[in-house]
Amino acid sequence: MTLTHVPVPVDRDRDPMSAGSTLTIHRPRWRRWWPAAVAAFVVLVLVAVAFTQVTAPALAFDGTPSLWRAAPGDHSDIRLVENALGSEITVGFERSGTFTAELALVNHGRYPVKILGFPHRGAYYYGLERVEMATDAGGPRQEFRSFTLRRGAARWLVLHFRFADCDLQRGETPPAARKSLPISYRVFGLHQRQSVPFSRFAMSVPTGRCDRPIV
Repeated sequence: MTLTHVPVPVDRDRDPMSAGSTLTIHRPRWRRWWPAAVAAFVVLVLVAVAFTQVTAPALAFDGTPSLWRAAPGDHSDIRLVENALGSEITVGFERSGTFTAELALVNHGRYPVKILGFPHRGAYYYGLERVEMATDAGGPRQEFRSFTLRRGAARWLVLHFRFADCDLQRGETPPAARKSLPISYRVFGLHQRQSVPFSRFAMSVPTGRCDRPIV
């Protein structure tokens, strides 16, 4: 190799730039905080999922229930109408009379939910008297007690209703439809209440004036 310029000697004792100089490498600042940012993002996602499960744990009453009066098979004054949105079941009013609905409660969420009970039992014209449960439709029943409904699991509930003790003075308004049922539950240790929807049906009774409603 041929030099085109004459080398110039450098006196390190007289050159302040070369005397005692230190090479410092600065890492980009993003490398310092990105692990904390990722951890914070994961925590926020988990909190959002937990909050969603607490406020709305994806419970639903699926399918069309079985309804009867005094005993299974007794469908007197019970009318079923099918439409594009599902089924509408109308139960005729009978003073102090009873009717029963058997339906499946399903957990469509990702986490187990502990079912505690039914906080609001009165519905003016009728009220929830007692609840039984079974593992299968038409299976042996037992009195309701709190249970844990795991992800994708179903539990059959038998709901016994009683009409109000009044002579209903029927008006011209259409039957009062019910599309959900309040349930109290616990998820992640927190006690909550939710109106659990009927997915494919609505239950209705005639309306009118009742001097002794169930509230």
